[in-house]
Amino acid sequence: MDLNTQRPARRVSGTFALATLAVAIASTAVQAQEAPAQKGARTLEEVVVTAQRREENLSDVPISVVAISDDVLSRAGVDGTAAISEMVPSVQLVRSGPSGMFFVRGVGNTSGGTGEEGANAMYVDGVFLPDLKQSILKFNNIERIEVLKGPQGTLFGRNSSGGLVNVITKEPGDEFVADIKLGVANYETSTAQAYVAAPLTDTLSADLAITSTNQSEGWGENEYNGKDVMKGWDWGVRSKLVWTPSDTAKISTSLEYTKQSDDFTTSFRLAPESVGLAPGSGAFLPPDDPYDTNTSDLQENTQRTWGVNITGEFDLGWATLTSITAHRDNENLSALDPDTGAAPVYHIDIDSTTESWQQELRLASNDADFISWQTGLFLLRTENELNPQESYGIALGAVGGGTEVYSTLTTWSTAAFGEMTFHLSEATQLTAGLRYTMDKRKIEAETYIYALPTMPVSSLTDSVVDEEPTYRLALHHDLTDSINLYASYNRGFKSGTYSMTAYVDPPVAPQTIDAFEVGMKSTWLDETLRLNLAAFHYEIDDYQVRAATGVGADPVLLNAAEVEVDGLEVEFEALPTDNLRLFGSVTWLKSEFTDFPFAPHTIPNPSNIGGASTVLTSAKGNDTPLAPELAGNLGVSYTIPLDSGQVDMTLLYSYNDGYYFEPDNRLDQPAFDTINASLLYQVGEHWALEAWGRNLTDETYYVQKLGSALADVAVPSAPRTYGVSVSYSY
Repeated sequence: MDLNTQRPARRVSGTFALATLAVAIASTAVQAQEAPAQKGARTLEEVVVTAQRREENLSDVPISVVAISDDVLSRAGVDGTAAISEMVPSVQLVRSGPSGMFFVRGVGNTSGGTGEEGANAMYVDGVFLPDLKQSILKFNNIERIEVLKGPQGTLFGRNSSGGLVNVITKEPGDEFVADIKLGVANYETSTAQAYVAAPLTDTLSADLAITSTNQSEGWGENEYNGKDVMKGWDWGVRSKLVWTPSDTAKISTSLEYTKQSDDFTTSFRLAPESVGLAPGSGAFLPPDDPYDTNTSDLQENTQRTWGVNITGEFDLGWATLTSITAHRDNENLSALDPDTGAAPVYHIDIDSTTESWQQELRLASNDADFISWQTGLFLLRTENELNPQESYGIALGAVGGGTEVYSTLTTWSTAAFGEMTFHLSEATQLTAGLRYTMDKRKIEAETYIYALPTMPVSSLTDSVVDEEPTYRLALHHDLTDSINLYASYNRGFKSGTYSMTAYVDPPVAPQTIDAFEVGMKSTWLDETLRLNLAAFHYEIDDYQVRAATGVGADPVLLNAAEVEVDGLEVEFEALPTDNLRLFGSVTWLKSEFTDFPFAPHTIPNPSNIGGASTVLTSAKGNDTPLAPELAGNLGVSYTIPLDSGQVDMTLLYSYNDGYYFEPDNRLDQPAFDTINASLLYQVGEHWALEAWGRNLTDETYYVQKLGSALADVAVPSAPRTYGVSVSYSY
């Protein structure tokens, strides 16, 4: 049997349009260089990023990075990290229950179990988020988002083997600011956001950001009991206190608390065109509506997260000392029904907590004629607990009807790093960086069965230490005042770990990546057109991937031997007129397993039986998960000035030619596209009315598919949503 299936079907029209767009952008830029436009007042805004842990112009950074302001995100209908891929086509997102896993340029891992950190790191104001359950954020008080592509093994480092997402929040200043926004939407949804910032004294400022969403009508219905599914609520509060006791010192203290309860990603259903297996009840088919379920057991997720961090910045004259101290705590209760059927075959209840402390000290040189440098130390302690994870149902009758796994995974990480940039000339800079990381993981776990509740049937206490140097070499050259070229080599690292549920398996080995990249950042037509190009090649050893074996949907984390990734990217932003802004990007990827000899493959059983069987065979030549060959977007914003204010119109089209969810390339997401739009009427100086719509074509696509012995589990993304809001700014 040929287990290597064909890639998902693609829409030729969408592929052709995006490929044509890339060629047109490049050719337009060449023509523009030959025939420059007349100088005018219309220019693109300068983009300042902190991709190298200091503020720099985007064009001066030898890293492929996308910076998106809060206003641009809002107008494009991106209200949280879950929708970043609509603005950055090289980023994909897969969900595993409450966890969110980002893939950047095809690099990531789909395992979202408790204790997993992911291959791509997420930071908020320089604070690393150690739990994948914390990666799904709603936006309110952000200033911008930076997406760094490629391994960040030196200055950020923490398991950033594919890239990272850095969320930068607003900072209160010496003026009073107030923004209030109220909205309603379909599915009986109401939203409220408020942001207030003000000076308290000459040296002390504070802000308060509050956000709340309540969706009381579900996207679908549970056919078993008639109740709505895929609905929920969330709310959060964040405050920042900034104290500047002198011109050379600033201390910022941030506190946040969020809580949510929903079943958006825990409403498991049988995947389309699959047949489920229910022992004693026979085979069954999925509901007709992609948002409906048919499960007898409760499926929901409740989560609480809080955190505090203190950041101190001290200008020493010759250098700046930065200290970041942070504590974060997450509590999660999840109920899952991965058999996806009406019979009580298999159910999972998860009670998990994550507590982390981190400290970073960083010393960076101030202005230097020849050499600028940074050095630092990063310390992290994370404790993950299952209290317990409980599995029960008919399928576990042979092991006493159910199991309880109590597990604690503790991580200690220490890293020292440094980076130097040599200004070889006014036009050329050479950057070299080195980081040395030592990670220790300790697991303490035991399993009980219902039939023998007082004595563990298995237990383990073990530890593993991973030590790895990572490094970076980058050359940046200003070809002209408006054309910048760069070439880089980066070594990335993701430490090994234990599975907190399948702890009897040996820990997975560390994942390493060697990344080679060349690129161009440029502006044309008197700074009314920005064009960035990048080409890259990755070689990854011991690639960490998830596969499901045995009963239910319990994932197993394992190592594939080797992966290679090749890719091209084109990004542009243009101001054809004072009131018209065009933007877009295209990413082409070829990401495949070059060696994976014993990969789990699920093979569907005959339709009268349902479910699937698992065999081990080679996945060499298969695509890696969540790596579309072609993805892109095209956006337009237009402003109409009025005597009473102005009207802002924004349209964003996103296209993805499809990808696979697992190494065996059986479960796929075919090609899909979405359209978001907003119409904003600014009334005078303070008031605004907005109408918006997301996924206007009501495209059905999935954020998760996972094969197992009982069922192919699927979770759809959001259907068409639309609404109106009113806002007041002062």
